[in-house]
Order: sequence, then structure tokens, then C-alpha cells
Amino acid sequence: MTAIKENARIRELKSALQAEADNITRIQNSMKDETGRGHFVLSKAQHADYLKSVDRATEIQALIVAEEKAAGIMSYLGEPSSASVAGLMAAAGGHGMERKSLSQAFFESDAYQQMRASDFREPRGIVTINQGLYSFEAKDLFTLSGGTHTTPAFGTAENVGISERQRRPNRVRDLFPAETTTSNIISGVRQTGFVNNAGMIPERRAADGTSAPTGGPTDTWGRAPRSSIQFEPYTRPVSEIGHYETVHKNTLADESRLRGILERDLIDGVKLKEDEQILFGDGVGENLLGITQTPGIQLYTGQSSDKKTAQVRRALTRAILSYYDPSGVVMHPLDFEDIELEEDGQGAYRVAVSVAIGAEKRVWRLSVIDTPAMAQGKYLLGAWGYGAKLFDRETVVVQASTEHGNNFIEGTVTIKASERIGLAVDRPESFVYGTFTTYSAA
Repeated sequence: MTAIKENARIRELKSALQAEADNITRIQNSMKDETGRGHFVLSKAQHADYLKSVDRATEIQALIVAEEKAAGIMSYLGEPSSASVAGLMAAAGGHGMERKSLSQAFFESDAYQQMRASDFREPRGIVTINQGLYSFEAKDLFTLSGGTHTTPAFGTAENVGISERQRRPNRVRDLFPAETTTSNIISGVRQTGFVNNAGMIPERRAADGTSAPTGGPTDTWGRAPRSSIQFEPYTRPVSEIGHYETVHKNTLADESRLRGILERDLIDGVKLKEDEQILFGDGVGENLLGITQTPGIQLYTGQSSDKKTAQVRRALTRAILSYYDPSGVVMHPLDFEDIELEEDGQGAYRVAVSVAIGAEKRVWRLSVIDTPAMAQGKYLLGAWGYGAKLFDRETVVVQASTEHGNNFIEGTVTIKASERIGLAVDRPESFVYGTFTTYSAA
């Protein structure tokens, strides 16, 4: 009865801890990103509530650990002196082979008897119990399924948890200002060409419109030259990206941190596919039409006489000559590593004095996104947010359900992450898709 009461207390504490965790999640979701670059804003009241919830959750977590230790003590004191029912049933139904539970085998072992005789003072160390392998028909439903199990003779095990990733990956969407849509289709007009014939306009011309005026009544007024601008309409769907994972409800209950880790990885998976679609989507079916696949973008292959920093700078000039100011560049982490490790003639890192500014990732005034989504040896720079726009129809949503497939009878939970986005590239000439060429010193 004591152990049952203690378990009920632990469940009560875990329920309170979950309530605080839900409040923390609610506050985190209410944070506003007013810049579109990951700078979140909280009100004073929200900040105070957030800190209180974190403190309360920490206290409850400590109480749970203490209660679990106490429950273990009560369970030990209530341990029956006779053989376990599980062990007896396993031995009786073993098709002629004795099957003992792990606890029964441990209590009957010579090592345990020695520890008991010495009042559990000596010897110290570990006890290894070889249970053998169970066949499918003789599977033990009460204990571990079989094999060699090592049990500490003294002390308690400490669960150090799961180490989470520290670094938030760079995302291509970080280069875009935040924009939203309520539609499922994006349409617009893309400029495909411009011939500039602007010139000086004379006040008068001869009757033919081009010769010098005669001063007579046949003269005409001067005319402005005509330029040529070409447009084409485009229509792109708002597409959904998503995936899911299934986990047993008991696993979620036993390891509360697991759901957060699953959600994080599911979100990261959606974002990685988002990066790939923005860069390389082929526009077929539900795929986005990626920037590198959009007709009209500029291509540039570097010169072997230039190092990578110089090749990026020359590609930047191509966009400037098209009358656009590029704002960012996407490249593979190994290529950005080469850029940061470039040395000048004196052995100093070039990026430290002329290319980067402070702790920001910048090359030639461009924000840098180094991501494995970009192919090594390639890079894409352009006017992000002007030449191309990313629209959020639904930001990443994580949902959990027990109504998928056989969830109910299997006791499993399906966790799904998805988002809906649209991409419009209406100024393709503002982007330059570059290819790094291996440097060869003259």
C-alpha cells in the first residue's frame, strides 16, 4: 500500500511538471519575431511568468527524483521472500527447460549469498547473470527477453538523459523578410527583359523625325526614344512539407524529454527539406520552383587565378550590373570554411581583416548562410526578399494523435510536423548561381 501511494504521488508531481512545461511552451510560442531574423520579443509580464514557470518546473523535477528514490526503498522493503510468480511460471512453461526471472536468478546466485553473509559489505563490484537466449515460443513476458545482463551490486544508476544539439542550423529562409499569405496559389508577373534606349530628346526635328529641324512649317516636335520591357505571368502553388514519427505511449510517459527531442528533429527535417526546395525544387507537381531552376538567373564560373573570396566578389558584380543590390549568399559549410581560412601573403587570415565583420557571417557585405543543403562547390547570391519572396501559409506545426492507423490497439502516438509555403521568383536576374573553380597560383 505504501508503494502504491508513493507512485500516485509521483504521478501527481509529473502532472504538475507537465502543466508547467505546457505553460513554458505556450510562452515560447507567443514570442514575436519582429525582425524575421530570430530576434524574439517578450513583454515584461511574459518574461516574469516564464521565469516563474522554469523555477517551479525545476523544483518539481527535484521532488520527482526524491520521490522515485523513496519509492525504490519502499519497494525493496516490501520484496517477498519467496520466489516470484513470474519465475515460477517461466520455469513451469519452459518446454522442459527451466526459465528463471532475472531477479530470481540474482537472489539465488552465489555472489548474492556472499554479499548477504557479509551484511552487504563485501565483495563489491558487479554480478553477471547469464540467462541464455529464449526461443520465440518460450518468450518470458515478465522479465527481460534474455541474454547476458549485468547488474550493479551496490549504488544506484543515474540517468544522464539525452544530450541535445546545441547549434541551430542556418536556414535559407533566414535571408528572407517575413511574409505571409492566406491563399493556396501565388500568381504574379515576372520581368524577363529590358532594353534601355533612353536618350536626349530634341525640341524639334525635321519632318522625317530624325534630321535636324529646318525652321519651316514641316518641322515636328522631338520624340522620346522607345525602350523595350518584357513580362510574363507566373503561377505557383502553396505547397506542404511534412513527415511523422510513431512512438509508444509508454516511452513518452517514461521519458518526458523525448517528445521535445522528437518534435525538434521533426521540425529540423521539415526545415532541411524547405532549404532544398527553395534552392533546387524542380517545380513539378507540389515541388516549389527553386531559385537555381528558375529561367533567367545568372550563371558564373570562377577563374582559376582567383581564390574563393575573389570569385564571390566577381559574381556579386554580375548582380550589381543588373541593377540589384544582393543581400546574402548561400554556400556549403566546407566552402565557407575555405573562405574563412584564406591567408594573405603574410600568413594572416584574410577574412579577419577585409571580408568578415565581427561575429557576423558576412562576405563582401553579404550575409552568409552555410548549409549542407547547398551543393559543395556551388553558391547562390542575390537580392533575397526582393528578387525572390517566401510566403508562409502555415508555419511549422507539430501535431500528436492516437487516431492514425493502428495507434489505438498498439498503444502508440503519431507525432507529425508540417508547414505550407510558397516561393515567388519575380526578378531572377537579381540572382547569380556560381561555381567555384579550384585556385591555381600563377
